Amino acid sequence: MRPSRVAPWTRMVEDELVPEEAGWVRPPDEAVAGAARALVQLVEKHLPQWFYGGEHLWRAYSAAMVMRMLDTLEAMMVLMVADFPVDGLVLLRTLYEQVVVFCWVSIDRDAHLQRWISGAYWWERKLHNDALDYDVKVLTPAQLKATEGAHAMPQVPQLAKEVDEHWGGRLIGFRPAGAGREGILNFRGLYIAIYRMGSRPVHAQPHALDPYADFLAYPRRVSSREPTPESIWWPLAIPLVAQALLVCHEELGWPDPDAIRAINNRMYGL
Repeated sequence: MRPSRVAPWTRMVEDELVPEEAGWVRPPDEAVAGAARALVQLVEKHLPQWFYGGEHLWRAYSAAMVMRMLDTLEAMMVLMVADFPVDGLVLLRTLYEQVVVFCWVSIDRDAHLQRWISGAYWWERKLHNDALDYDVKVLTPAQLKATEGAHAMPQVPQLAKEVDEHWGGRLIGFRPAGAGREGILNFRGLYIAIYRMGSRPVHAQPHALDPYADFLAYPRRVSSREPTPESIWWPLAIPLVAQALLVCHEELGWPDPDAIRAINNRMYGL
């Protein structure tokens, strides 16, 4: 297998190594699936959870967001077994945004939670207004009134930058911001590597058709997609979820951060 350029980012220890020193390889699909199962089981030990009136609202939202991310992870594993890497990239893009938003709100559970909720209201109001052109009313008058003054969330690159600046170096498993070594492997860089790359199939761009056709040949040939056993998308899901769970521990006190890092690192045979 090809040496992996993402392995150092996923190695959740303080004495980080560069690829040439580490000599790591891409973990096999079996190791990725095992890590995914282990992360899910680690969280499930703490379920169900109950939250009461005296607790901060973000605590309940945190637990629910973690479960949403784990469902996305498990869906990716189904696609991995079925060998659908393009669709796996689409879900990885979704997972990346889920993790970024979760980590961003956790930076300031008061101010950022309100901005997150306001952003949701903004989208609901936009949906309602767009649907009026088709004589469809999405919101009731009371619901529409609740959206007054709502503002859109900051764009994903800005959220990712703030996640790097806050959590980088604060938790083992996040690259220190401004260290000069993070390159494309911090959250802001992964916006390019995952989110923008994932935009190709999400937005039906021509590049998303490359696995199905050779447009440079003559005659142009379209056929069934060739198997892609070395797709890089599957392993990337594990450190993303692991980082979200590390922040979850900061918010809720579970799951165990050492166990999270051990599961992540074990995928690489460490």
